[in-house]
Amino acid sequence: MQHYFGTILDNKAIIDGKQIHHLLNVRRTKVGERLEVSDDAVSYLCEVRSLEPLDIVVLHQIESKRELDIDLFLAFGVLKGDHNDLIVLKGTELGVGTFLPFTSDRTIVRPTSKDNKYLRLCKKAEEGALQCRRDVIPDVRDYMSFEEILKINADIKVFAYEEEAGKGKSLMEILPSVQPGQRVLALIGPEGGFSAHEAALAREAGFSPISLGRRILRAETAALYCASLFAGAGE
Repeated sequence: MQHYFGTILDNKAIIDGKQIHHLLNVRRTKVGERLEVSDDAVSYLCEVRSLEPLDIVVLHQIESKRELDIDLFLAFGVLKGDHNDLIVLKGTELGVGTFLPFTSDRTIVRPTSKDNKYLRLCKKAEEGALQCRRDVIPDVRDYMSFEEILKINADIKVFAYEEEAGKGKSLMEILPSVQPGQRVLALIGPEGGFSAHEAALAREAGFSPISLGRRILRAETAALYCASLFAGAGE
């Protein structure tokens, strides 16, 4: 079933121009077809009653449970190439609620404000949310500094530190403490990982260093592996 994000008003579903183009010209929707429209984290079953003008009527609210029971924040060091797109797209499918791209000591790519790559990340979040029929589109924050990330409040705060690989507390040991309704912040470094100074600052800010296994993972792999484990705990 087709899924869209829009506004429900007076028992009608209103979607924007880009989604209207997809509905009419890509999917070639016909009168009588049913689709889902999500508004403010609530999804509705709707029916297309007319194409010109477009008239989408709400049939009833859908009792869905597609979002995690936790509020999952994924902070990741900005990476080269399209690896950031991968993190946001697949992280969206896994249930991440907020993405926090940041720069740090070992970040190679250093954006300073919203750019085309940032806008592409937002588009990937929307694409992923539509594909897996989420009730909300994840929030992709503007680029932040490492120091700004450390100031974010969360019930559980962890950072993957390669110096802990195979010997530190594993993420699997953290998962049993995760409770519904909690905000979880997972912090993943860039290609070169975190410096010893940054690791010390993270500890001071209340982040627990964790190991993701015996092997050193690529940054994008670490981000998605971490997100998937927390997503499993929040289902």
